[in-house]
Amino acid sequence: MSPFVTVSILVFYISIVICFFLINLAKSKGLFLDRGDSGKPQRFHKNDTPRIGGFAIVFAFLVGSFFFANRLALELVAASIPILIGGFLEDSSFKVSPKIRLLLAFISAVLVIVLTGTLLKTLGFVPLTHLPYVVAFLFTVFAVAGVTNSINIIDGFNGLASGFSLMALFVFAAASYQLHDKILFEISLTLFFSTFGFFVLNFPFGKIFLGDGGAYFLGFMLAELSVFLVSRHPGRISPWFCLAVMIYPVWEVIFSFYRRKFLSGLPAMYPDKMHFHSIFYRKITKSNYKTTIFILISLIPFQIGTFFFKHRTSISLLFIFLFILAYNMSYHAIVWRRKKQL
Repeated sequence: MSPFVTVSILVFYISIVICFFLINLAKSKGLFLDRGDSGKPQRFHKNDTPRIGGFAIVFAFLVGSFFFANRLALELVAASIPILIGGFLEDSSFKVSPKIRLLLAFISAVLVIVLTGTLLKTLGFVPLTHLPYVVAFLFTVFAVAGVTNSINIIDGFNGLASGFSLMALFVFAAASYQLHDKILFEISLTLFFSTFGFFVLNFPFGKIFLGDGGAYFLGFMLAELSVFLVSRHPGRISPWFCLAVMIYPVWEVIFSFYRRKFLSGLPAMYPDKMHFHSIFYRKITKSNYKTTIFILISLIPFQIGTFFFKHRTSISLLFIFLFILAYNMSYHAIVWRRKKQL
């Protein structure tokens, strides 16, 4: 049996087993529970549910990384410790402010550069082909921290954040395979099946939630996979390909910042019920799992198109533009419909 198949099966079952263990532990001891009556604006469930599923993903991924003896994977996990600590503390009911969690994401991004020396040194345009070190350093850190937080932003319904992560990881794994990059392929594949084990218990019935720790870990790993794909294969992968793959959560962050800060006069990190998935749930589907299915299916054409033109900056930019256009038109149509009904 191929080692890739062996590891895939191994981490998939490890993730499921750990999730079952955490579900029983959380409910018997009252730990890491997301209370259904907490009254938080993003709450869409009624039952108390464990929100520590990210631990199962991290543990299964570590096992797979040791099996492959993948040094880069282990370095990435080591660098992710600050965001994991912040996320898991938040999951255990310790209050960690959004600013502190953002700072921890910056620290994790810096640690990767310290451990590996890898930076985003190009933006794919002739004037920006070779960025100065300081510019590349700051751009890489801010980009990684931003993407790290983006998965947490879309973690609102069963299977949405983890389902999107599976989709992005599949694209990155396929790209790595085509580029004959064994190291990144192992990382993408291992994380895919570690996440898939969690996904089958999270979607559609929400037996366990990803939690902040899991959302930050997936966001961080997807961000770093983007950085390494571009830096290890200059000229063969457009930097904008990776953004096109991640555009849904990234644009959700940018649009939410703009909406809160400039349209509502609220703090940029103020929690609310106005994310796309939230208003789509309330005004269109009124169903947790149907919201996830619709959003993920709508992303498939963008992901497929982006993959086949991953070396073309102009095409990647086109897909980014088309997604933003579709998102904004859909968002405003739903809000307009809501106002019309009122």
